Amino acid sequence: MGSKYLVLGAGVGKAITYALARSVHTQLVAIGDIDIKKAGGVSCFISARRKQDGVYYSKCVPMYFDAEKTQNLAEIFKQFDVVISALPAKHNLGLAEAAIRTSIRTKKKVHFCDLGGVVKITKQMLKLNDKYPNMPVSVIPDCGLMPGLGIIIAKKLMNDLGGADSIEILVGGLPQKPRPPVFYQCVFSIEGLKHICYDSAPVLINGKVKLVPPFYDYELMMVPELAKFSKTFGGMVETFATAGASMAHLSFQKDGVKYFSEKTVRRPGFVSFCKKIPPDRFEETIMPHINTPVDSKNPDLVWMQVTAQNGSANKSVSLLDLFDPETGLTAMQRTTGFTTAIIAEMIAEGKAKPGVNTPENAFDDSGINEVIDRVGDFLTLKEN
Repeated sequence: MGSKYLVLGAGVGKAITYALARSVHTQLVAIGDIDIKKAGGVSCFISARRKQDGVYYSKCVPMYFDAEKTQNLAEIFKQFDVVISALPAKHNLGLAEAAIRTSIRTKKKVHFCDLGGVVKITKQMLKLNDKYPNMPVSVIPDCGLMPGLGIIIAKKLMNDLGGADSIEILVGGLPQKPRPPVFYQCVFSIEGLKHICYDSAPVLINGKVKLVPPFYDYELMMVPELAKFSKTFGGMVETFATAGASMAHLSFQKDGVKYFSEKTVRRPGFVSFCKKIPPDRFEETIMPHINTPVDSKNPDLVWMQVTAQNGSANKSVSLLDLFDPETGLTAMQRTTGFTTAIIAEMIAEGKAKPGVNTPENAFDDSGINEVIDRVGDFLTLKEN
């Protein structure tokens, strides 16, 4: 018998469901959403892929799920081995606690993971370790691309080098067809984009945590892999420090890392445009200039580079992923969803530590390596 998964949220959840349903170790994936038509669309998508690909896909069933309404979560959750939240982060604390309480009360393990990305909520989730000591399940917030895959890769590079003095993660979801004046398209929530532009970011400088202002450490750099996507910019991008690494700066500080930063990647012009927007007018100002929706006419890409250095030795891994016209999955859905699905599957296999742990702390060293190896079955990771 394979594992049973409940995926909440039919946006990125579509990619999570797709990756899980393709595994021969999956018995069932339920996709829950407040819009039952969207959930039904994911179920139909899986059925169509099964017929077209001629390979194993598990059963996929749609489910109505409204995270804003009180419901008997224990009755729902106890039917599954892992609950995966691809909902807005504000729901994740309550959902995680419901999974833990269901496991304690029913003696049936219900693990939990989410896309996270909001530091305040991740901190609250980590406090569940004190509220439920010796909890019998694994809870992993902050899965996905960043936070998530980039941090896991950074941990592997640090391990490979026998430690690290510095770690840098560069990551961005970009339009393949950038257009002025902002040269961007909305590959995740507009609220998340607003946080990038106005929130301070934690970095490590000489081993100490420092909160830096928006657009700190602004740099222009050349990424040859991106040159073919813009005649205007070639491979030129701009980068600046953001808070996309969640709690990882504290983990790496404990590991002796002296310098750590996560930086967002955008096409030149994004920063100068966004700097002029007052916070209370952000959405109304920027939305008319963003390529939407992300589809075959306006495809996206994701580029990430993780670099670790220890003395004179350094190692780097890069990722370039594109919108998939065959499945209709965006690059951001793919990189976020596939990573989350792999982590969920490894949780179901008992390979994650019990308790609440962020991704870089949820697995031992062999588990970290396995996550990356399995991600490589879906995405192309390149050692530089």
